[in-house]
Amino acid sequence: MTQDILLKNGTVYDPINDINGEVMDICISDGKIVEKVSGSAKEIDLSRSAVMPGGVDMHSHIIGSKLNVARMTSPDANRHFPLYGSKKTRSGVAGIIPSSYATGYLYSRMGYTTVIEPALPAVKGLGAWEEAEDIPGLDMAMLPLFSNSMITFRYIQDDDISGLAAYIAWTLKSVGGFGVKVVNPGGTYAWAYGKNVRELDTEVPQWGITPREIVTGIANAVESLGLPHQLHLHPNNLGRVGNVKTTIEQLDALKNVKGHDKRKEIVHLTHMSFDCLGMTEDGDHEWKDVSSGGVEFAEYYDKNEHFTTDLGQITFGPAMTMTGDGPFQFSLYQMSGGTTKWSNIPVDVELPGGAGIVPFTFTPSSPANSVQWAIPLEFALSIDDVWRCVMTTDHPNGGPFQKYPLVISWLMSKKQRENWIDKTHKYVAERTALPDIDREYTLSEIAIVTRAGPAKILGMDVTKGHLGIGADADIAVFGFNPEKIELAKTPDKIVRHFSQTLFTFKGGQQVAKGGRIGVHLQPRVFSIRPQLREDLQKRIDKELEEMMGKWFSHSFSNYPVPKRYRVGIEQQSIIDATSVAA
Repeated sequence: MTQDILLKNGTVYDPINDINGEVMDICISDGKIVEKVSGSAKEIDLSRSAVMPGGVDMHSHIIGSKLNVARMTSPDANRHFPLYGSKKTRSGVAGIIPSSYATGYLYSRMGYTTVIEPALPAVKGLGAWEEAEDIPGLDMAMLPLFSNSMITFRYIQDDDISGLAAYIAWTLKSVGGFGVKVVNPGGTYAWAYGKNVRELDTEVPQWGITPREIVTGIANAVESLGLPHQLHLHPNNLGRVGNVKTTIEQLDALKNVKGHDKRKEIVHLTHMSFDCLGMTEDGDHEWKDVSSGGVEFAEYYDKNEHFTTDLGQITFGPAMTMTGDGPFQFSLYQMSGGTTKWSNIPVDVELPGGAGIVPFTFTPSSPANSVQWAIPLEFALSIDDVWRCVMTTDHPNGGPFQKYPLVISWLMSKKQRENWIDKTHKYVAERTALPDIDREYTLSEIAIVTRAGPAKILGMDVTKGHLGIGADADIAVFGFNPEKIELAKTPDKIVRHFSQTLFTFKGGQQVAKGGRIGVHLQPRVFSIRPQLREDLQKRIDKELEEMMGKWFSHSFSNYPVPKRYRVGIEQQSIIDATSVAA
């Protein structure tokens, strides 16, 4: 049990509880927000500093084999960014792909306390758990991949949604997953044959099923199980000029999926900056014809409530692109003229076409990069409902998460956007609406897109993303008084203050103060265990053992991550999925 703490006189931004800049006290006891504390509580006077819930990053690649392959193939990406150790912290590197310990420290410095790894090859779950244990100060969760697995295809082919749901449930239990990730449905499998699948109704080689059937089948399975987080979707045609049309078509295909317990949002669209490229009139699918699809997608977003999205904001400078979309990564490699590195990583029958890794540098002088930078800003500044929009860079794809303060400054300050537009290619002025947008996000809106919104989308808002009674005492205190500073006019101060909190509390413990890490706090990993009917559980055990024996190089009995790797850091939630018929 930790000491009670009383945070006094903070200017609080807590959108879930309709608190917008109120000066108030916050009471902390035993890791939770409480109504009052004992007289012996430690008091900290915040002198009206800005206070928000701990940040929730719902799409950041921080765990898994792809990161380690990237570290091995591009050691130069981190070489010049040492992070020195102290009496309480480990040393590491803090570049594009920070080392494990450094990842935890860097997030804590910025006031983030919860991070979701959005793409786990399930068969490699063991290594992910070993790595997660070395990321201090964070609550985490992992989303296993399902959309190019031959087992998924078999159940889709048979129109067996119960079997597919049971396969998902078995996998989440076996590897400690939290939700379901879909990447280029059918297209990555086709990459094993040197192909891709670009249209929603094009058949996947050898299987006679289509991306439409795959994505709707998986969405129906997710909703039948009642998972807290809806389907997490990386659509077909990622990064292709004009793909805003196919992205909208793919979202339209999911409109009729019935949400669990009447929830409206049944799909989360990831990194919309890569999914919403427009095309000039009479243009072709070539980069010379790229334009922004941000406003078009914003109009669709405002009219359709069945999905949420995150930005995947390009930040300019070095990045490390990594995704389970093997054919897209090859096309990115080709864009470099074969001058950069490229890795393709097949993963058993779950991802036979393979994930891809390509180091990439986004430059303001590039017409394509400049337009892609403008797309998510144009979108975020045009939408009505910010609760369904999440700020991300798709770390490290669009840029490292350490650049979140810069992204916040772009959202909050037209002056900052103008400074950067002056550095970009003329296409930003000619082919996007960004220069004409005056809107500036408020601190409350920043709290929504970085904290409250993602917590709700993930189904974690009982304890995450807010500062109400009973919430986890995850708190970020920023060293400025909102009443005495005009952030929009001083964007450099936005970057400075959001780069380093005055205090970060995780579960009631002070993990950072003024940029210094004060405690090496053990991480937690949240997982979901759907409870199936006994007859369906027996059925899936039998079928998976047969299919794995036939197709996998990994055995059925050795597939699950042993409890000894999970005990002490896993926070497992059991959900009732007995309504799924056998």
